[in-house]
Amino acid sequence: MDKNFYIENDISRALKGNESFFCVSHYKNDISWVEDIKKENYIIYNKSNSKLKKSINYINIENVGYNLYSYLHFIVNNYESLPKVIVFCKDNIFIKHLKKEKFIKLINRKVFTNLEDNDQVRRFPIYIGSSDYNYNEINNSWYKYNYPRLYFSDFNEYFKYIFKEAVTPDFNNFAPGANYIVPKSHILSRSKNFYLNLMTFISHNQFSCESHFLERSLISIWNSNIESSPIMNELLTNEELEILKRNCLNQKKTENKLFEKLQRKIKHFPLLFVEIIFKFIK
Repeated sequence: MDKNFYIENDISRALKGNESFFCVSHYKNDISWVEDIKKENYIIYNKSNSKLKKSINYINIENVGYNLYSYLHFIVNNYESLPKVIVFCKDNIFIKHLKKEKFIKLINRKVFTNLEDNDQVRRFPIYIGSSDYNYNEINNSWYKYNYPRLYFSDFNEYFKYIFKEAVTPDFNNFAPGANYIVPKSHILSRSKNFYLNLMTFISHNQFSCESHFLERSLISIWNSNIESSPIMNELLTNEELEILKRNCLNQKKTENKLFEKLQRKIKHFPLLFVEIIFKFIK
């Protein structure tokens, strides 16, 4: 028998014996692996517009905000009765984000855990390695022109809005794909209104850029001592949301995509040059 057979059996055993609750966001990938989890220990948020098997626990939801909308939907609707430990993950976690062997090693943890592989290519200064080998990406909102923005023009505007007196980071530490093990206490460190407001921010489009901002801030939300901004602890009014929209639109009108791209390259060039020199010396 080949190695894959044993790995599949190991995953099946790990899931059958796992006591954490799984919140799985499903769009178009295989979810047969979920059936190894105890039925009372998972929910699938189905965005596929396809009917799933009756034997599977699932809820049909709108296909907006990537997998993050599924997570927020679960948190908001179960805020008063959250399980002790929740595994938030996508249906394609094995295909795209995490080797099966690593999944088996991590999945029984009961502490806050990034579900990510630690061998992703890191090119300084775009990405930097840390002592725990987690993914750290330069914070320059390089992706913002690729996705629709409605409430915030860039990551820093978003970050300063959701947190009180927050210093915007030079690099963002996050698990690409937003797969995490999260204890209940970490989620409850933010108010229910905080999560409801986040839902509003990301729900305007399937590919909302605010979802990418949220992806890059989840560790700060769930595993940091940064205070929430007071405005995020109250449900935002329509008037407040309209102000955000106008500000975002005005900011976008002043943007110069070509200039920003050149600015990033110029800023990174000296560091890349240093990197090349060090490699040569080695």
